[in-house]
Amino acid sequence: MTTNRIILQWILALTAASGLLLATSIQAQPPVKVDPSKNVYIPHAEDRVATLRVGAVYNQQDIQIRYEFITDNPSWYHQYWIYEGGEWVRYGSGALGPDQHGLYEDRISMMLDDGSVDGFDRYGGYMTVHDGVRTLSSAASRDEVRAHPVLGREMGRSDIRKYLPSTRDAQGDELSWHKLKDSAELDAMRQRGEFLDLWQWRAHRSHPVGYADNNYVLHYRLNSEGRGAFTTNWDADNQQPAWMYNPEITGITHLERERLLAREYSQQDWYYLSEAIAKPFDPDHEWQEGDVLPQRFLREPSGSRGAIRASGGYQEGAWRIQLTRSLDSPNVLDSKTLRHGESYNVAFAVHTNASGARWHLVSLPQTLGLGIEQADIVAQKVDGDLNAAEVVWTELKVFYPGQTTWKWLHSDGHPGKTAVESGAIGVRHIHSADDMIDLSVEVEKQRIATPN
Repeated sequence: MTTNRIILQWILALTAASGLLLATSIQAQPPVKVDPSKNVYIPHAEDRVATLRVGAVYNQQDIQIRYEFITDNPSWYHQYWIYEGGEWVRYGSGALGPDQHGLYEDRISMMLDDGSVDGFDRYGGYMTVHDGVRTLSSAASRDEVRAHPVLGREMGRSDIRKYLPSTRDAQGDELSWHKLKDSAELDAMRQRGEFLDLWQWRAHRSHPVGYADNNYVLHYRLNSEGRGAFTTNWDADNQQPAWMYNPEITGITHLERERLLAREYSQQDWYYLSEAIAKPFDPDHEWQEGDVLPQRFLREPSGSRGAIRASGGYQEGAWRIQLTRSLDSPNVLDSKTLRHGESYNVAFAVHTNASGARWHLVSLPQTLGLGIEQADIVAQKVDGDLNAAEVVWTELKVFYPGQTTWKWLHSDGHPGKTAVESGAIGVRHIHSADDMIDLSVEVEKQRIATPN
């Protein structure tokens, strides 16, 4: 698909006389640069920065992280099957900028470490981004990843996701995704807690059933122990959805294409499909052109994967979310324990404007202190109900990170190469969030202009 054709589709989406596609379903301003051949979609300046408010409270048992994120374009939608021409066609993409139909969920993520991951306090999420990762211009091909003895053949992966540089046998300026350390070394790192705890609040794939997704980052972005809150609603043998709405509970068997593409389903509607409101798919039902079923099937999670409870929603122009988890780790092999009087390193990311993958906004590394005032985010200790407690809010500027990878930070193209390699100072010592708004784009433009 050519660049001109993609841009034309976005223009048509904005001006469609049918009214099926809304201007609010994609970013309001045109992108700076689009080049699908290089996985490039650089958002307009207005879409490259926003503010995330973070607060925290805790009691004897639990901690609660709160988010407030103002947006006039919230998405609690994700991917859907639409019946077209006698087939179920998937709508919703998490690649190359905003989904043209607005069918990709908003997310707010937090990576957290207790000091076990050397360098995370200085570089935050930049430590997890490497040449070869999916949707970068340097992304490894599906065939390359599938041929890898561990990532492809053993783990069944076809793309590369965030990982820690310490899990590879490579220097900082080397291509490292394929140079995986052996399983014994990785297991030892995990036993020592040398991983990042990853809390992912998902507006569609977990929030409707009252949870956030618990993951961790080691040699890949991995799921914590237990069953997740979502799976795929698809019967591969029969090439059809596996579940449909139970009309005895919901009053419907499906959603309607026109209402979905106009994003008219509210948070009070059945925009999602869960085990509590579903029945097995009936192929003999008289399915009609434009009938819709969610592509994700939600369920009650278990184990460490289901350890983070979520409440709140989109209210008065902002996502207002509360995430609650035990102070004790639900599983020390994939989650961190939190203690009064201790400080933790954190970094945040926000997916908004119906965008997925790397098209998000990130914070610089921060500190979270439990009862410690010398921290960026100060969690207040309270007695009793955390939902009723007041928090002290911290406003964080979040920005588009471009294609700044760990390899590039160690390259001659980065003026701060010596500082990174010495480990003496971190990104916050050199750059403010305001610096990064334009710098990230300049780095991306330079990198895509220079062959890898």
